[in-house]
Amino acid sequence: MGIAAELIREARQAAGLTMAELAERAGSSKPTISRYENGLVDPGAETLNRLLRACGRELRAHTVGLPAAREEIGHRFEAQDGPTADDVTRTKDGRELRTAADLEAFAAELRDEGLLST
Repeated sequence: MGIAAELIREARQAAGLTMAELAERAGSSKPTISRYENGLVDPGAETLNRLLRACGRELRAHTVGLPAAREEIGHRFEAQDGPTADDVTRTKDGRELRTAADLEAFAAELRDEGLLST
């Protein structure tokens, strides 16, 4: 079971809600809530936060700065076949940075615009 599944189940139970009640409050369905809680479907950050808010909780994120060196970027993805949902960084314009190459290209754009020093 994944972290999202545990968070949803724990928040729902702490709020004293059934799956059906949570589904109604969050604008979802009971089968969908069940799939989330059993880890069959990843709800994504926005949906997870909506479900947690329906239980009186909130998802908080911490801003992480860009790695200082190429080696740090590569190290992040060592020993992985590919990126996981936790490895995705979204830019303000909605682009997903899933790989070290994506992050390097984004950093290059920022440098070209004078927003990131070398």
